[in-house]
Amino acid sequence: MSARGFLLSLPVVLALVAALPDGVRAQALQATLDARREAMPSGKRSWQETWLVPESGASAPNAAAVTKFGGRVTAYQDGDRERLEFRAARGDELDDPVVVVSDGDAYWLVTRVGATPLVESAKASDAWLALVLAGPPGDGPDARTVPAAGGGVAAIVLRASEPSDFDSDEAFAMRLPQGGSGLVRAGLAAFSPANDAGVTTAAGARGVDQVQTANGSVAVTPDAEAVRWMEAQRVTPAALERFRLEGRLSPYDALPAEVGT
Repeated sequence: MSARGFLLSLPVVLALVAALPDGVRAQALQATLDARREAMPSGKRSWQETWLVPESGASAPNAAAVTKFGGRVTAYQDGDRERLEFRAARGDELDDPVVVVSDGDAYWLVTRVGATPLVESAKASDAWLALVLAGPPGDGPDARTVPAAGGGVAAIVLRASEPSDFDSDEAFAMRLPQGGSGLVRAGLAAFSPANDAGVTTAAGARGVDQVQTANGSVAVTPDAEAVRWMEAQRVTPAALERFRLEGRLSPYDALPAEVGT
């Protein structure tokens, strides 16, 4: 099945996801996964998708009303194997990644404990995962519109290529790494270069107590409260995405002109 044919079946997939009871959604998901495996092209590639959704959470009448950051997906593909990392937006923050890996025969939900068949997991009824998996594997357009089952627009998806020199043994492993940094222990998969969990530590006091001048060293008293205030300042993921969208910075430079205005 071609990627184009795969895309044309998306409204049907959306209708199934929205209408079927939870117990039956797994069957629709399995059909989606089977079609995705059949459409998977050969070759090694990686890409990242940014999902924009309507502010109200429901479908929008047109693409211009789709302006809210909904989450990000990173994909790694090599032949018939695939790894997908889903990070959904929740308020102003991003959830820990949900990691799905295909070994070429089946799709698995992967955690530090091990792997569970995706269709048998708690994520089998996750509508966003179903939408992502129903999208084009392999190469895809820089920007595409996802139609809602009842009409209108469910999402706008922006895709950008990522370096494909990843380690396949690590990418398609069936268990997340144990230990590592605090971010990994908290659940962050962090295989993606965009979500690198590496932590750089610095020794010594924050601030300086001696300043070198032309006349020698001068003692100063650091403002500890100012240092603590600066450390407490933080830009949330949602605020950063709004800034990028308003400025049409990457990846939002691929959006149609009317979106986000």
